[in-house]
Amino acid sequence: MSALVLRGGRVIDPLQGVDRAADLVIRDGRIAELIDPGQAVGNLESLDVKGLWVMPGFIDLRCVINDPADLTAALAGGYTTLVASPESEAVPSPWIRVLRAAALTKHVEGEELGEVPADAVCLSNGSRPIVRGGLMRRALQYSRPLKVPVMIHAEDPSLSGRGVLGEGFVATWLGLPSVPASAEVSVVARDLALLEEQGGRLHFSHLTCAGSLRLLKDARQRGLKVTADATPHHLTMTDDAARGYAIEARVWPPLRPAADVAALVAAVRDGTIDAIASDHHRIDPVEREHPFDQCTPGAQMLAQAFGRVATLKLEPTQLARLFSSGPAAILSLEGGSLAPRTRADLTIVDPAQHRVRYTLIGGEVRFTGAS
Repeated sequence: MSALVLRGGRVIDPLQGVDRAADLVIRDGRIAELIDPGQAVGNLESLDVKGLWVMPGFIDLRCVINDPADLTAALAGGYTTLVASPESEAVPSPWIRVLRAAALTKHVEGEELGEVPADAVCLSNGSRPIVRGGLMRRALQYSRPLKVPVMIHAEDPSLSGRGVLGEGFVATWLGLPSVPASAEVSVVARDLALLEEQGGRLHFSHLTCAGSLRLLKDARQRGLKVTADATPHHLTMTDDAARGYAIEARVWPPLRPAADVAALVAAVRDGTIDAIASDHHRIDPVEREHPFDQCTPGAQMLAQAFGRVATLKLEPTQLARLFSSGPAAILSLEGGSLAPRTRADLTIVDPAQHRVRYTLIGGEVRFTGAS
């Protein structure tokens, strides 16, 4: 495999404490070394990344992959590793590392614990809730010897009902059935109590409510092994986006009022939220040709996740943590770092345009975006 040197970029690696101008040398598909800008390294092929940020390859904790188009979108979004939700189809991936979340329950129906393959990186019921506390208790017991986290969609269906938008003025004004914050917060409280009792590792997917974040902070202070992620759309859209019944706002969990979104952004800034997960789920357009409250929820987020989150103007080290080192740590995955001898999975972004310019996997450029 050929060698390559990335010239002129700002190299950002939170795990190594690196945030500086440097050139990065790749040999045999792995990181070889960081060198001073312009330093001679012999007759190597070079890639000019002047003015760009060089980060560890993005890792997505949760997405639904049903078609090669989803993988193409992932490359455009800078993703080098995907964790496919149990609802995903088996789509061959020639470049991107696709890992599957093991189904927490049989057929993700939430009735009986499922079997776990040896290579499972987490246990997940996808976007379906675990309604019965007894089943959740057993899931934590089951996961302990496996040393993998239980990834939870926190929802009490008896409270969410047929709601499609977070409870508040906008839902009332539009005449849409709403979902109270308690539908999420009550399950977060239940599962944290079970975690404290049973031990194990717990990860909350796509949190949206200020009350959930307060419980999460308290649990961390008490030493519980709990992590959480947020999605680009819940960080950058309030329930106001549903005015006019805009189909972009038909997502699940539902969009929330501004106060919840502000709390979520603050939790990203202070480190309470450990990672960004795309929650990408491409829906057949036919399923969206219905009234707002009857169409299938979903969001195509893999290609635009970084661009959306970058508008929050976070520090570059925070972005690298949220998109790469954070997800890697949650699932104990290889990646999330630019340390020597690590696999050369890299995402190179244009900070001025909030877009991915290059995606490298194993040292090979697999996506090149417009300048």
